Amino acid sequence: MGSFGPNAWGVYDVHGNVAECTVSADLPYPFQADDPRHAAADTRKIARGGSWQQPADLSRSGCRLSYQPWQRVFNVGFRVVCEAE
Repeated sequence: MGSFGPNAWGVYDVHGNVAECTVSADLPYPFQADDPRHAAADTRKIARGGSWQQPADLSRSGCRLSYQPWQRVFNVGFRVVCEAE
């Protein structure tokens, strides 16, 4: 299990450590998965959530930050999800 207790949905360790990289382009809502700009190499991509380096108001799953796809960001990564037995 996680280092801390679960959140309201029973999920552990969702916030902190790194912001999560996504394949979503930095486009206005409403989200449309079939928008070809999501696959464009020059479209800024969204990172969600917060990292250990950001203030608390940015360390939430609803936080969206965007980066150039070629940009190296030290506090953005991905999360491994394992289903509990």
